Amino acid sequence: MVQRTATQVTAPDKEDSIANLIGQFGRWQFLVFATVSLVKLSSGWVQMAILFLTPKLTFWCVEFRNSTGNSAPVVENSTCYADCLKYDYDAYPFDNTIVSEWDLVCERSWLASFTQMVLQLGILLGSIVFGFLSDRYGRKITFLVSITFLVLLGFAIPFAPNYATFTVIRFFWGVATSGTMVVSFVIVMETIGSNYREMLGCLFQIPFIIGHMTVPLFAYYFRSWDSYSLAMAVPPLIYLMYFFSLTESPRWLLSVGRVDEAAKIVKKAAEFNGLPTTKIDETLKQLSDDIRSKSQEGRANYTDLLGPALLVKTVCCCVMWTIVGLTFYGFNQYISQTSPDPFVTVAAAGAIQIPSNIISIWLIKRFGRKLTIAITFILGGICVLLLGVVPKTYAITLTLGTLGVSCTAIVAASIYIYTSELFPTVVRNMSMGACSMCMRIGSMIAPFISNLALTVPWLPTVVFGFAAIAASVMCLFLPETKGTTLPDSLEDVSK
Repeated sequence: MVQRTATQVTAPDKEDSIANLIGQFGRWQFLVFATVSLVKLSSGWVQMAILFLTPKLTFWCVEFRNSTGNSAPVVENSTCYADCLKYDYDAYPFDNTIVSEWDLVCERSWLASFTQMVLQLGILLGSIVFGFLSDRYGRKITFLVSITFLVLLGFAIPFAPNYATFTVIRFFWGVATSGTMVVSFVIVMETIGSNYREMLGCLFQIPFIIGHMTVPLFAYYFRSWDSYSLAMAVPPLIYLMYFFSLTESPRWLLSVGRVDEAAKIVKKAAEFNGLPTTKIDETLKQLSDDIRSKSQEGRANYTDLLGPALLVKTVCCCVMWTIVGLTFYGFNQYISQTSPDPFVTVAAAGAIQIPSNIISIWLIKRFGRKLTIAITFILGGICVLLLGVVPKTYAITLTLGTLGVSCTAIVAASIYIYTSELFPTVVRNMSMGACSMCMRIGSMIAPFISNLALTVPWLPTVVFGFAAIAASVMCLFLPETKGTTLPDSLEDVSK
């Protein structure tokens, strides 16, 4: 799934000066893209780890209040009893999970969903905090700080002594993960020329999908929650290479007037791409002066998103992004809990997203943004609804499950481009920030709905299915943006 977070990226038409100096996309940009995008692997591991931390399991009461061995009542599996003092568990095919470790069943079952909600809350808050820090103190130092905490907290999780500590650590783990997501996307977008951003913006999400696909491998070979968590904490150690290889974004350096430092990086990039380095200093000095002078002008604010020119667009986009978060994360968790083979199902749901992201590039160019999003929302909703009524055979549920996730992945890839084109330059970053927050709200609600399958089996498919279909209706109130010029001001939208 496309993971976007609020940040400040200069509009494409303002970035051509640097692109003219270092090229739209050359060896230097490829090197930055290939190395920085690796951090998205951990984004997939962090957000999808819950699929095997809280799987469906069988439990039964082994100790009742005021009962003796001769008078102990006959108990049924997976049944809650008001006078039960202790439950035992069969976590097969796992050795133990956080559910069996901390008795997250019956009146405590909501805590299994709560820990994922807290993680997503951390990601939401982290996108705000690290977005601000990266603009204030630079992309490099902010990125390195988030990487450091990501690695340290990853190793802390498997040693959590109780549920409260586990959940608090996951909250800060989410904050750190969000920092890597925010800054890595900024670095890539500020490095690549505008002609390649549409394609590479989608390809940048492939490592996240690979992370999603490989979560079942960790769970298959490490069957207890602590060894599983520890195994996923080891690969991010490779990110320590960023301390030696990462350079600051020259665009950010220009925005704060550090022209000499920016010139050194731009010259190296131009030489690496086989381009001349003449007039780089003069060009960057003029560009820096232009950026800083414009930063002193009056700026739009979040209230403009609720003004008459943008109110409908803001409401419709926020609703659609909320439902994207709700359906993607909730549906993935639902199919992992209800599948007889969660390892294959989760891997397949991840793998299908790679062609989905690639296909989405063709679909939005061929059929436009509006139609692509509306149709895939509807198809995804139908797949989910059918999952609730068809026979529960493995082949059918696997097919419908992966198709539903595929449609959601296409929507997620397309809606980012569509939203960025709907809003004018002066509020584009703010609109993306608001929509990103809405997606996180949806993802925070998702695990609670998914876990309803344990008590009301038919309800999650109804909620996820009709929510996706309802989201498609929002497209009726929005214009098509294919082939249109990006609006720059609120006046452009009002015309």
